[in-house]
Amino acid sequence: MKKTKKSTVDINGNKIQAPSYDFKKKFLDWKEICNGHSSEDIASTGSPYAKVGRQTYPKTLYLQLQQHVRKYLRDNSKNTGSDGIFETLDDIYELIANKSVFDVDDLEDFLELKEKLDGITKSPTLNPRNTIFTRPTRWKVGKGKPRKGSRAKNKIDILDDKPQTIYGHYRDNYFEDKYGLDEKKGWWSKTPNTANPPLAQAIYGEGDLVKVGLYDIISEAIQEIQQKPIPNIQLKVQRSAGSLALIPSVRKQVFSLLKRSDLFSGGKPKLQQMAAILQGMQFAVGTKSFGARSAKPQLIVQYVGKLPNLASPIETFQLQPFGKAAMVSLIMKVIGKETYKLKNGNYLDIRGKTKVPEPVKKSWMEQLWRD
Repeated sequence: MKKTKKSTVDINGNKIQAPSYDFKKKFLDWKEICNGHSSEDIASTGSPYAKVGRQTYPKTLYLQLQQHVRKYLRDNSKNTGSDGIFETLDDIYELIANKSVFDVDDLEDFLELKEKLDGITKSPTLNPRNTIFTRPTRWKVGKGKPRKGSRAKNKIDILDDKPQTIYGHYRDNYFEDKYGLDEKKGWWSKTPNTANPPLAQAIYGEGDLVKVGLYDIISEAIQEIQQKPIPNIQLKVQRSAGSLALIPSVRKQVFSLLKRSDLFSGGKPKLQQMAAILQGMQFAVGTKSFGARSAKPQLIVQYVGKLPNLASPIETFQLQPFGKAAMVSLIMKVIGKETYKLKNGNYLDIRGKTKVPEPVKKSWMEQLWRD
């Protein structure tokens, strides 16, 4: 098995081992592929005969996807840009390029992009599969030359001038016959929702230019973030360590320490030694806390370490070095009472925290009997 280098991220002093996400490379590869297809490659450069001063089309497929609903993308377009995904795409790229651990706000950005892509699919005007073009119903390549000044390469005889709607892209067989430029098979269709032009390929994939589309990558990202666990966190104790006593794996180990006579001088605990032992352990986070109304273990870990609300489940955590006061807080929360009898027969003695019962005085009769 090939070993992969584990990435560790520092968030507010906590060292978090990042999951290995497949979607990150897929997204960056997808962006590179889309940026590698120029506006000429996708036959979307804008007419050279458009009005002077009209904005030019973005130079790559990726940039056209960013701004695909802006009004200048197609003459007579009704799209205003308000429903586009250009801002969200930039945000997602920044997240994927710069982050290895995602919180719930980051996940919301992914979910928002997927929602917008779903909206594009359902929209009669935004879905690039259904971009409408018209052409004559029937025609043939005629003899002779096209009229003077025409951009056409061939003379076209119209046999039925009733407008026929096609979807997706203008580079159909009529365009080839008239202008001499190769038809882009698969990019256009006579049937709605079946064409796969470059812009649709960027979203849905399965085309000659883009095999894996943005929609599938974002769907995979959401699934991976929600399901792939964070393997381990080296937790910096920044809030009440006692809160960790509600996590069963921690409670078990603290009780184990309380049973060890070598960690006590009479009833006084050797707090620094106890803390050092706990620092060497790895605790399972789990899904259930001690107590019916307690917060979930992951929320407790995040609270103690002043971490954001992470989008991925945490598998295990370790404790960074912590002091005597934190150890006392943890012990007191675990035992849940002021008086606690140790296995060595002594009572737990922590100044200001526990109560050690006074020795029971024997009666004069017991004293006499003993003598």
